[in-house]
Amino acid sequence: MKPGEKSDVSVPGMSPSLHSVQQQDALDSKPCETPAILCVDDEENVLKALVRAFRREGYRVFAAQSARAGLEILEPHSVAVIISDHRMPEMTGTEFLQQVKERYPNTVRILLSGYIERNSVTSAISLGTIYKFLTKPWDDEELRRVVREALAGQNHP
Repeated sequence: MKPGEKSDVSVPGMSPSLHSVQQQDALDSKPCETPAILCVDDEENVLKALVRAFRREGYRVFAAQSARAGLEILEPHSVAVIISDHRMPEMTGTEFLQQVKERYPNTVRILLSGYIERNSVTSAISLGTIYKFLTKPWDDEELRRVVREALAGQNHP
């Protein structure tokens, strides 16, 4: 990201301090060429950490504190990669990513969790629901590498 350029960060339902939002792609009729990442976690501090991890990478970053809010963000926005927590109220990350797979099959789906639930994760990987499973706490550089590899895979089938 160039000096003076703003990152596109949207955090519905979160503190106003995170709302340095540019919604230009929602106004444009043509798709934006900058890849977008959607981070979904019910913990505000985790969302802030994920946003910080990608702030200087040049991506548009959206954040949601629930699976439902994540689905709402996906309706008007083209998102290349989703990073979702597994344990969330209302809907697990695996359930959320299954819905994403059905509606937006080309979106890369990454599951992030502090808890290892082998049956759920193994099933999600086997069904192609998720691309990668990463544990909390994560290493920022590893997470950025996984996202770069995922995006490279989208561009070179």
